[in-house]
Amino acid sequence: MKEVKISRRTFLKGTSATVALLSLNSLGFLGGNTIANATEKIFEDWKYAGWENLHREEWTWDKVTYGTHLVDCYPGNCLWRVYSKDGVVFREEQAAKYPVIDPSGPDFNPRGCQKGASYSLQMYNPDRLKYPMKQVGGRGSGKWKRVSWDQCLAEIAEGIVDGLEAQGPESIIFESGPGNGGYVHVMAVHRLMVSLGATVLDLDSTIGDFNRGIYETFGKFMFMDSVDGWYFGKLLLIWHMNPVYTRIPSYHFISEARYNGAEIISIAPDYNPSCMHADEYIPVEMGSDAALGLAVCQVLMNKKWVDYPFVKEQSDLPLLVRKDTDRFLSAADIEKGARDDQFCFWDSKNNKVVKAPLETLKLPCDPALEGVYKATLLDGKTVEVEPVFNKLKALLDSEYTPEQASEMCRTNPDTIRRMAEKCYKASGGIQVMVGWNSPKYYHGDLIERAMCLVLTLTGSLGKKGCGIRGWNESLFEGAFTQIFKQKIGLMNLTRQLPLMRRVWESFKKEDPTISDEMASIKQERVIDRNMVNYTIPAFLYYNHSNYKKAWDNKAWHCPTMKREFKEYYDEAVNSGWWDGYVKPEKDQTPTVYCWMGTNPARKNRGWEKNILGSLWDKYKTIFGFETRWTTTLLYGDYALPCAGFYEKLDTRFPTPHVPWLTLTDEAVKPIGECKTEWEICLMLAKKIEEAAKKRGKTNFVPRTPVQEEYMPFLNQFSVRDAKGNVEISKLHDWQLMGSSGKDFDEIMEDALQSSVMLGNLPPGTNLKYMREHGIVRFVDVSIFDPVTMNLATDIKPDEPIIPLTWHTGEKKVPYPTYNRRIQFYIDHPWFLEAKEELPVHKDNPKIGGNYPLRLTSGHQRWSIHSIWVSNEQLLRTHQGRPFMFMSPEDAEKRGVEDGDLVRVFNDFASFKIHVKVTPAARPEKGAAKPGQVIIYHAWEPFMFPEWKSYDIAIPGMIKWLDLVNNYGHLHYWRWNWCAQPIDRGISVNVEKA
Repeated sequence: MKEVKISRRTFLKGTSATVALLSLNSLGFLGGNTIANATEKIFEDWKYAGWENLHREEWTWDKVTYGTHLVDCYPGNCLWRVYSKDGVVFREEQAAKYPVIDPSGPDFNPRGCQKGASYSLQMYNPDRLKYPMKQVGGRGSGKWKRVSWDQCLAEIAEGIVDGLEAQGPESIIFESGPGNGGYVHVMAVHRLMVSLGATVLDLDSTIGDFNRGIYETFGKFMFMDSVDGWYFGKLLLIWHMNPVYTRIPSYHFISEARYNGAEIISIAPDYNPSCMHADEYIPVEMGSDAALGLAVCQVLMNKKWVDYPFVKEQSDLPLLVRKDTDRFLSAADIEKGARDDQFCFWDSKNNKVVKAPLETLKLPCDPALEGVYKATLLDGKTVEVEPVFNKLKALLDSEYTPEQASEMCRTNPDTIRRMAEKCYKASGGIQVMVGWNSPKYYHGDLIERAMCLVLTLTGSLGKKGCGIRGWNESLFEGAFTQIFKQKIGLMNLTRQLPLMRRVWESFKKEDPTISDEMASIKQERVIDRNMVNYTIPAFLYYNHSNYKKAWDNKAWHCPTMKREFKEYYDEAVNSGWWDGYVKPEKDQTPTVYCWMGTNPARKNRGWEKNILGSLWDKYKTIFGFETRWTTTLLYGDYALPCAGFYEKLDTRFPTPHVPWLTLTDEAVKPIGECKTEWEICLMLAKKIEEAAKKRGKTNFVPRTPVQEEYMPFLNQFSVRDAKGNVEISKLHDWQLMGSSGKDFDEIMEDALQSSVMLGNLPPGTNLKYMREHGIVRFVDVSIFDPVTMNLATDIKPDEPIIPLTWHTGEKKVPYPTYNRRIQFYIDHPWFLEAKEELPVHKDNPKIGGNYPLRLTSGHQRWSIHSIWVSNEQLLRTHQGRPFMFMSPEDAEKRGVEDGDLVRVFNDFASFKIHVKVTPAARPEKGAAKPGQVIIYHAWEPFMFPEWKSYDIAIPGMIKWLDLVNNYGHLHYWRWNWCAQPIDRGISVNVEKA
């Protein structure tokens, strides 16, 4: 065969340099740490003997490591084999080595999607951040200067100490993403910020992935089965979810369920890709799903297609409500010295009031579900009482018959009845596949409460193949709670666990009726308020940004909101409901902002109008831990280049959906001058120490005092002094996390060993094992973390994870709700005032103004959030630019054709985007039924004209009822009961640009 030599010019002729380099990369010919350095060598002496050698060379490599993608691709945890040559990753492939768990169902293999298969290209994408950078032309100017790590971190440290001195620890604001960057490395950054006493913005409050209605119903939302459990369902309701796009590695369990006899129904306003693979598509008006669900329940109750034993034992539907006050009949109402949070049944056999037990779900009688009765109060007066079930049935019969609901949700009454009959036939086996679309509606909690009611009436909870899903990322949290919040890890764990247990047991001593789960939640509240400084960002936004202008606009709230938003806000704060969480205070100016694993300028609703011109200008120092140039980074002051997913050792955050701890190893050294977040934080901690000592001040007094009774507990979680002040003279030592600081393997080994000790992982699990096998299945939940305890189940080796069995099985453990049952009646005064004490339907408010179209969204197929959105290979698989779906009818009205550039506008803002005309989008039908336009999310703002993305037109409203606090389970703790911005169903109009 004749040897051929190709010159650089010949190779690049007719194609772009980028494509050429990517082609070389895919063939495995790139040497060195960067494409730029490698290219010169390649074009100096690159030879190959014909086309056959191209393919031979592609299948040669220096080493193979395990890898996964440290990104919020929930549930993720896909295991890949990563192939590298000459210090460059050139290919990855699915490892496909998940063992069979339940022999009666399919396994998890192979797990992986097109994003994972192209991450090696993303590592070397042109937008990769490689060096420490400092902006020199003003934020957003695009003018940056490369600086040394020493200069970059020293200047950031000076800014941090400036903020600590001028406004106090709470003026340092930290915003974290959902696991992006790696579980261990996220915690490393988190640990540094907590040590500084910074205000840590709650994750769910910023991304909007808190299922409010599920939480209101169960007192928790972070429970779900493992995805292999989907296979065993009888009826799978894909409801506010699009798994064909968003659950690519797991979708096969849904299609395989059909072979197992399951029926798949997709419920959505638009005919999305998941609908075409379902057995039935049920169309519904945007945000009106509660009406549909309640009508189904109306049919179930009237046909008596109800699992009555389940309803009586597990739910609050038998509990009595006073007709004079609409509040629960409490034990304190009828018995001197009794509790006011213990409620009552009507004993149908003995015709008397009986107290519902607090410590168990076992029934003391056969409680009545229907009828009106009389109860005698302490003062001798009698009041009429009725079970919640009775009130609910009357409500559904009067307002939610299929015909009435059809007017609200645009679903045919016969379709509603057919769905109800299918639910009845699938009782005990209904799976509601809800994602995080529903919580992004203003009344998403009502939608989810209706879904939960369908499941409860049919007894479809706590059994194999049924239930509803939220999210959970904490099966490994027990170990990390110890390691990252305490001074050292395993060596001191045996001494720290008794301290944790003492605090936990003190809560149970105060109230012996609470479960371990409730005690753990209560302990978490203490930690969040006193040690971690978690808070919802609503206070930062309302007091320090232009969000206040939007939230105070009553016309954009629901018409059922009786008072001005400001009145509710002031009442919630002034009443003390949120004491310890209003950070920074109104007169405390924010000074420093940093983020890791998120992209606020892309995801924060209305960021440009709500934050950029107000809050952003108050920050004196802004920096981000990043792997690529994001829109947020372009508006920052300093860029800290971080190692990529195959350039460091870490784990993807673990979840019950895919219950394996999944390793990613350092396949190659970080590109350029990138470092791991752990390394960066060690360096930054040292610089902060030096800056503070140089000024002679290392002790800073927080505005929010630590509760005195928890002071002994405090020092185990941060570098505070005896009075609770932030003491940073030993910040670097604290940041070492008990390691020598030389090898990150120490940290990972410690985490694994601690998790084994806590019972999460099987004995023998260590770093050597993980590097050999890549994955290990969890064997139990952590008793010290409430998020894992929210599963309320025992993990078995030969079946899917089935949540809530502690409640529904023999243990009869109460739920962590106000009334300790699955709760559908909320008698808080604000809920009564809003007439939302029971789940009801309410139309979308006209957020943004009175316009004929509604903007909705969802996760796009071609990226995971914005991380892959600039990937050149993936851009070629679609339009390669932001676009919006619109119905032919609505487009024709406006003279818009497929591919046109249009202006989308409302009273808040406007942006420009290209249109894709499709009959899948819901058209406008008269003034009362708006049309739908859809933009799948995660496009970077810099991809839009004038850097104005679709998020600019979303005011980011919050529902006023989210400001309730200190009412039973409606009480904030990490990731739970947190006010979150609304971004679905936004009023807009469209015109040709």
